[in-house]
Amino acid sequence: MKKFILVMVIINTSLLLLGGGIFGLGLLLGGKNNFGFDIKNKVFVEPIYINEYYDLDDFSSMKIDIEMGKLYIEESDKCRIEYRLLEEAIPDIKVEDETLIITHKDNKVIPINIMNIDSEEQYIKLYVTKDQYAEIKTSSGGMEIKNVNIDGVIESSSGGVSITGSEADNLDIKVSSGRTTLDNVKYEDLKANQSSGKFVINNADVGNLYARSLSGGIEFENVTAETIEGNSTSGGIDFTKVSAKSANLDANSGSIKMDGCEIENLTADSTSGGVKAEDTEIDNADLDVSSGGVKLNLIGDVNDYDFDLDVSSGSINVNDEKKNSKFITNDGKGKKIKVETSSGSINININ
Repeated sequence: MKKFILVMVIINTSLLLLGGGIFGLGLLLGGKNNFGFDIKNKVFVEPIYINEYYDLDDFSSMKIDIEMGKLYIEESDKCRIEYRLLEEAIPDIKVEDETLIITHKDNKVIPINIMNIDSEEQYIKLYVTKDQYAEIKTSSGGMEIKNVNIDGVIESSSGGVSITGSEADNLDIKVSSGRTTLDNVKYEDLKANQSSGKFVINNADVGNLYARSLSGGIEFENVTAETIEGNSTSGGIDFTKVSAKSANLDANSGSIKMDGCEIENLTADSTSGGVKAEDTEIDNADLDVSSGGVKLNLIGDVNDYDFDLDVSSGSINVNDEKKNSKFITNDGKGKKIKVETSSGSINININ
């Protein structure tokens, strides 16, 4: 039996190497690894890519719905469009009443690339001169926005979203699959729903911030907000140098971590992973942890706080002093930390 398995392994390995050699030789001899499949006629065809670059009339709003290619939007001194797309994938493009309208066509050819060798990137690049109100939807490829102030709704089915240097009133981001990254942005209201992939914000000033990630987690760094609501089903929530008047955080699988933060009122619920804070200022906290424990190293004076601490399994320590499994003080000191854990210890240090 062992001899038979060894023979089969040798044969399969030999065939794999032979196939790879034939494929490589074919490429060297001019063979193509890029081709397309015509859905309507059910035949393989050679894809034809079209490159275009031309000026557009000025516009102050955008309605975009494309199925193929990455979308780039950048600041410029003149409105222009540039694209590289399959001939069959070129959308309808027009400007009406200062609104740029880009609408996809039903694509009949699917590009196929073997082993991603010499892959042809498909893209649309927009160069805009002013602030924009946008309704943007991309199916494949995602989008990248640089130094353009955009209000509105952005949706990406696959490919993620990257926004850098943007300031506006309201933005609603919806991403099904891919990473979402915002850097150097300012919004009155920012809402983001992420199905798969991490949601990251760096260097932001936001009024009301709502972030929801089903898988991938949430990371904020150098973020100032009035209110923050964060919900992560899988992946945890990480805050570094985040300042907020109130934060309501919920992590089902993954920990909630804060480092160098200033939060006046914190509400946090962690099913698995616990809550941790380092060098953080919190006036009032209400924490509910099922599994993982709580560890808070806070900046302040322990004498300014009342406590309501309850642990089912584990210990309670406040400034290295061991307390009973239920520790309650109610002296009206103005600040309060309430923590309840089912499994895991509570360790609080305030100094």
